[in-house]
Amino acid sequence: MFENNLPVLPEVRATGLEYVDFVGDSPEPIIPMALKAHETFAALKALEGVVAVALCKERFGHDITVKASVNCSHAALFPAMNYLSTVDGLPKWNPETKRKIIDTDLNQVYGNIYRRALTNIYRTKDGRFYHLHASLDASPTLKALSLPPYNEGIKNNQAAQQIILERTQQLTSQEIDEVIRAVKQAGSPCLTREEFLATSHGKHISSRPLFELEQLESSSPKLELSPEGPNILSGVKILDLTRVIAGPVITRTLAEYGAQIIRVTSHNLPDQSYYAVDFNFGKHTIDLDLKSSEGREVFEKLLEDVDVIVDGYRPGAIAKLGYGPHDLLKRYAGKRGFVYVKESCYGIGGEWSDRPGWQQIADSVTGVSWANGRALGLEEPVAALFPLADFGAGELGCIAALNGLHHRMTQGGSYFTSTSLVKYNDWLMSVGPYEESLWSLMFATHGQDIGKLRHNNNFEEVGLAAINSIQRLYPHLFHTPDLMYEAVETPFGSVKTQSPVVRIEPYKTALKGWKNVTRPAGYDSVAEWEPSD
Repeated sequence: MFENNLPVLPEVRATGLEYVDFVGDSPEPIIPMALKAHETFAALKALEGVVAVALCKERFGHDITVKASVNCSHAALFPAMNYLSTVDGLPKWNPETKRKIIDTDLNQVYGNIYRRALTNIYRTKDGRFYHLHASLDASPTLKALSLPPYNEGIKNNQAAQQIILERTQQLTSQEIDEVIRAVKQAGSPCLTREEFLATSHGKHISSRPLFELEQLESSSPKLELSPEGPNILSGVKILDLTRVIAGPVITRTLAEYGAQIIRVTSHNLPDQSYYAVDFNFGKHTIDLDLKSSEGREVFEKLLEDVDVIVDGYRPGAIAKLGYGPHDLLKRYAGKRGFVYVKESCYGIGGEWSDRPGWQQIADSVTGVSWANGRALGLEEPVAALFPLADFGAGELGCIAALNGLHHRMTQGGSYFTSTSLVKYNDWLMSVGPYEESLWSLMFATHGQDIGKLRHNNNFEEVGLAAINSIQRLYPHLFHTPDLMYEAVETPFGSVKTQSPVVRIEPYKTALKGWKNVTRPAGYDSVAEWEPSD
């Protein structure tokens, strides 16, 4: 991993592997797919631990003896987090659970069967496959395809898919892509790995490190944190400007280290409601309209003391509001430093960098979907079994933020750092699949659950098939006391979620619980930083 041109400091590169131990790995890969997701997530969690230990030593003293510990089986289950959590003992998609979660699906993307069916892989006129996506509002794409934005007569997913399929089979993959690009929505033809690498963007992404780092200025002083701690990021203030999965994963993981995190959302903006159950652990959540004078006043007050900003919106969206990294440079004028973390689908630079995208789109464009389908013995792409690209980019974003803070503590200055869903997938594909003999054994073991999957199975169907297989084959994993963490009293009820994978004794708050229990978006009425620890 260190050979991937990672922009870490020399001392991390030289001694980092001495900072981490691997424990608790299973004798065979847990995730039932031919690509090495199990190994890549164990490696990413180890890298998180390495950079966190470097920060720990910088803060508490280079003479302390401390190591990170990574349970590889737990790391492999990290991208399955959303399928593991429960509220009052019930899965999040249970109707009883849904009633406890504030509905932020403002455009009925997930609650309307017809609109929901837009997010799927469809055959096209030329015999290819195209992944459409409803994003957070299905109407622009449906209208662009000359389909009605709503169809209340549709009562099941199969009927909804058939209506959309009849339209996609009237157009070639390229024609659909032109339509999608014209309305600036998310979508992608399903490319093989070779096809992706032949594009200009594929060539660009494959040449880049797992995350980028740019020093914006060098005049601001070093970040000083109290040696009293008690945790690695105690006193660090982070603004979370994210939605859905990848961005919130960044800040949820940073919250494990004791950082103070305020997640800013708006009741005017849609989101995927049930992800708040997992991803708001360790955070305060406030509702602000950054287009209103009142909202901007409150937000700019928070900016006065912020250390890290995490931006998961469409490329350029936050900058249009006047809060991009170069706007902050002017605001602080070298008096204080900051780390700006940008998470996106396609990454910074390259022909497609301004395109909107989602995990399924990243899977389709990079060849992951085709690789998964062919491993299942099919000549069709099949969605990845878990949101690997989302969690991969989220984990890389956490590492990038820790690395940016390490640079601030040792060198001063301000930093822009970025990662993308497409880059994680590019790395996953470059690692290569398992040997055929191992995959054959895995497929024989998991086949009754995943063997019937096809291109028209949506992301939830493939995820449930995978988690059912894992729970059937490895029930002991789910009874280990440190896999899951339970917060008994939350606004949702009693919530079980995956515990932190990286353990660093005794410098991580989340070993005994995050600073704050999870909560809905916009839950907190007070929008201000707490006094430093």
